[in-house]
Amino acid sequence: MKTLYLSLAAFLLAGGAIAQTDLKCPDYAAGARSLKVIHMQPVRRGKRWLDGTPTDSLTISCDERGMKTAETQYDGKALTLRRAYVYSGTPEARKFCENLKSDEKRTTSFSEEGNSSLDDFCSRNRKKDFTMAAVYDAIPAAAKSGQAKPLHRVFTLFNKRGFPEKEYSFDSFNSMESVTVYDYDKNNNLTQITVTDPDGGQLRRETFSFGGPASPRVHSVYSETNQLKRKTADELRVDGTLRREVITDYDSAEQPIRRSEIYMDTTGVPQKKLIFDPDDQQPREEYDYTHELDKKGNWTEQRRTRLLFFNGSPVKDHDSPPEITKREFLYY
Repeated sequence: MKTLYLSLAAFLLAGGAIAQTDLKCPDYAAGARSLKVIHMQPVRRGKRWLDGTPTDSLTISCDERGMKTAETQYDGKALTLRRAYVYSGTPEARKFCENLKSDEKRTTSFSEEGNSSLDDFCSRNRKKDFTMAAVYDAIPAAAKSGQAKPLHRVFTLFNKRGFPEKEYSFDSFNSMESVTVYDYDKNNNLTQITVTDPDGGQLRRETFSFGGPASPRVHSVYSETNQLKRKTADELRVDGTLRREVITDYDSAEQPIRRSEIYMDTTGVPQKKLIFDPDDQQPREEYDYTHELDKKGNWTEQRRTRLLFFNGSPVKDHDSPPEITKREFLYY
């Protein structure tokens, strides 16, 4: 029996799909108690670009399993989002469902018409192993108003091999928001994620393919009408580290509209990004990356500098500010 939901995202590839409510901290934050990502507005002093002031920031707190416990976002100095995450294992999740059923009986007639979508879920799955995650609005103004209901409740059912099989998301009124289904191959590799609305209509579909050691790892994203929107191919080195990531975006007719190629060093840190127009062999844009790393090997500052092309050769654009991103890690 499962005692705690470890998150569907724990089984996804790095840079892979994100659930309707993403509960997992970023993979690169493994072992971090908290992570703060800050985007800067550079200022020029002579020929140098200084860090400047923050334009926005996102802080994520994580537990020892890599699950989010809190999330705070600022636009400049204005607080725009604050969330709290609370997880319940199978015994607690079942108890919640039992209490919900009791509440329904006390407040409605015994007819099924009074049941909520969440109550129907609890009735159908009362003998199964499932876990629950509750996402709360933790902005002070909301707390002062006495709001106690979570914004979302996410229930996860597991297959016989212990992997997430289905995920049900409900809103603060206990109405179903979405259903996410996970498919695996015989080696327990995730091969497909399908997200549907309460009526079964597709909202998004994602597929994952795994070739041999010399084959790229491919992640494809499809729209609600099953049109291919994006394909990401990760090319690995012999030792399994990421060498190059190729991202292709498609229009409504599934024709390529842009291709990006990101080249990594031996530790997986980006070094260069090339952007191509459809069918062009020469890039129209190029960016170079420089990083500062901490003792764990995570970068704490990234500068992305644009290059211009003259006669087919890249030249640094000294007049345009670099994109500066800072990351602050607090480790366990």
